[in-house]
Amino acid sequence: MNKKVDIIVSCFNEEDNISPFYNEIIKYLKDDNYYYNIVFVNDGSTDNTYDKIIEVANHNADISKNVNVSYISFIHNFGHEAAMCAGLDKSNADYLIFMDTDLQHPPQKIPDILKCFLDGADCVLPKRTKYKNVTMIKKMFSKGYYLFSKYILRNKNIPDVTDYFAIDRNVANTVKEKYNSRLRFLRSFVQKEANNKVIIEYENADRHSGVSRYNYLKLVRLAIISELSRSKFLRDIYKATKENLIYVIDEKRSYYE
Repeated sequence: MNKKVDIIVSCFNEEDNISPFYNEIIKYLKDDNYYYNIVFVNDGSTDNTYDKIIEVANHNADISKNVNVSYISFIHNFGHEAAMCAGLDKSNADYLIFMDTDLQHPPQKIPDILKCFLDGADCVLPKRTKYKNVTMIKKMFSKGYYLFSKYILRNKNIPDVTDYFAIDRNVANTVKEKYNSRLRFLRSFVQKEANNKVIIEYENADRHSGVSRYNYLKLVRLAIISELSRSKFLRDIYKATKENLIYVIDEKRSYYE
């Protein structure tokens, strides 16, 4: 029986990247041993991102037999982590691959990722080896954060591993059960829970279109959340409930299979 692969793609105001991303990634989803599901998570976009996703989904239905396009749409913007959590919660796939839609995360690495799973990995972590169009200040901030986190806070997160990562079903189930909290930092959780992590390298490409939405204030906020989320006490305080949701899906504008 074919293994199912969910490719979870967070989207916020990415109208110019949806079609180019799809046209690029489809080149690397050719292995008939897998059934691929590209899951676009529309994080409350205010441009035409949702319409572009629908166009891609309708187009794909006519041309591909082993690739499906699904989409989840939020009622408003909940943030990148919430979008990844929604993809995780809805998925029942054997393997889950998380990536961005701006093509900085190279789709050509997907066959390598799947080979790592066949070789026994339960988590695959693509690691950036080179940066393009990243300011020196951002590079220094990133290196400084990881040094502080490693030597002062004793955090074992691997440097230069971004929100481009992949996990198998067992790790996905563990993360869903243990970390149902509004304090979430998935890349850290999967690194902690995986027993057989494999690192593969890639060069960070240019964004296809648009600019990064991570300004310095958001980077600082992300760093703080990443450290706070390590505390089970704080995660329990901010546990996700019906009254305190991580995200809210617009059911009328969503399709997942």
